[in-house]
Amino acid sequence: MLKVAYDSFSNTYEASGYKKMPINKPLRDARDLLHRNLDCAVIEHLHYFEENVRKKTSYDTVRGVFWEVQDLYPNAGFKEKNHIQICVRNVACIKGYFIPRLS
Repeated sequence: MLKVAYDSFSNTYEASGYKKMPINKPLRDARDLLHRNLDCAVIEHLHYFEENVRKKTSYDTVRGVFWEVQDLYPNAGFKEKNHIQICVRNVACIKGYFIPRLS
């Protein structure tokens, strides 16, 4: 779905006359692309397309998996900063939250 959304976003962006598409950029001197402006735009485009063109219900949440920095050891499947991010697009899905206590 994201590949199709990217192609659609790219074509739409080009047709709109904007000079440059958003890009993913590193944070300061980091190697990894921590500012994910392009990824965010493509995901938002996907949801817009699903809701307004295909007349489908968009997703309430989106999950992304990120493998960043260097391998933990040779031929590892883990990197120094593996993590998962969850974006809740529909706040009605949030049933509660907690505030961690300070030590």
